[in-house]
Amino acid sequence: MQMKMIQLLILCSLLSSYTCSHSLEFLSTGRGPGDQPLFEQLTVFDGVPISHCDASTKQEHFKLTLESKNLPKDCFEAFFNILDSLLEFPSFVNDTVYVVQRRRGCVQAANGTLSAFEAWAVNGMDFMTFNPESQKWTSQSPSAKAIERHWNTKTEMNDAFRNFITEQCPLLIQKIQLRSVSQNTELRVFAKPKDSNGQFLLTCHVTSSDTLISSVHLIGDGATRAAWITVAGPLPSEDGSVIMRLTAGIRQSANTYTYGCRVQAGGHNITVFWDGYTLDGSYLLYPSSNLWQMGMILLGLFCVGLIITIISYIMICLLKCERNTPISTVRVDPELVEEFTRFMNSVPYPELQNVFVSYLRGIGLDRDSQVQWEEMKNVRDQSYYDLDYFGRQGSESVV
Repeated sequence: MQMKMIQLLILCSLLSSYTCSHSLEFLSTGRGPGDQPLFEQLTVFDGVPISHCDASTKQEHFKLTLESKNLPKDCFEAFFNILDSLLEFPSFVNDTVYVVQRRRGCVQAANGTLSAFEAWAVNGMDFMTFNPESQKWTSQSPSAKAIERHWNTKTEMNDAFRNFITEQCPLLIQKIQLRSVSQNTELRVFAKPKDSNGQFLLTCHVTSSDTLISSVHLIGDGATRAAWITVAGPLPSEDGSVIMRLTAGIRQSANTYTYGCRVQAGGHNITVFWDGYTLDGSYLLYPSSNLWQMGMILLGLFCVGLIITIISYIMICLLKCERNTPISTVRVDPELVEEFTRFMNSVPYPELQNVFVSYLRGIGLDRDSQVQWEEMKNVRDQSYYDLDYFGRQGSESVV
């Protein structure tokens, strides 16, 4: 057993302190003055938020990063400590107390060494610190001298504070288990219009499970032309990841500048350039090259439509002209008709007459000649069905 402990200590000494040492912090805040002071508390394990206390119910809400749930379910003690300080401090401090902050917890090193701490701040300034070994308070501000003397007389309260950070805190560290979270970083770049003068608000939003990420930069040939740049974060999110946000004021001119963001994560850089879209998918940029291409496409469509319109108009006019043109009739020479009829009557057989007519059609006569022969044929055929003709033929046969 002793050999295993020595091996564990050697291993921890070779690894980083983050792997072999653990820290647990309770960050409490109270806001006043007023009849209903506000309270909130965040619990952080190894730099990862694992729980926050609901101000109205005083119940702890564990985050998804926490695997174990065997931790205190409420924060009543911390709430009453903050509430008492908001009521007590103004009587000792010659100033209005707006915000009271408390940071307490412990750090357990790889070799088992424990470091406990408790510190208070008023209106954002260091106020007092507590020594758990001597159970004495030390003022960090001249305005805290009166509170230092007063709290050093509170033996029961100081003993409870010492018990929590030196005994309960290490036990809680042993119970805490975090979920294994893969190191993932997401970088999104988008913008929205600021005014009608071509000014945009460019945003680079970073969400990462890598808690070591600490910076994001604006890049591209338009980065130096940004009117202003602000960076917020990194801030903890509900799922244990961190959030950073870069916002820049940019202007789109006739020249198309590129804008992007770069963040370093996991030993490598992640770079994303703005594609001209807003968060809801609307496109903001219309570069000069794109405008020229769009204009040429519209001009081509207009020309095609104009040509189709002209051709359609010409065809309609031609159709109207053809309908209004009278059909010319071919006049047949009467003498030629009479001669043709006399010739055809001399042919004794109708079959020979048809052969002769077909021959005339096939020898390549012009259209006028063909029409004349057709008229002569029609005259001949009509003669066959003329009652006077048949009457004359009958009388001749009787004679």
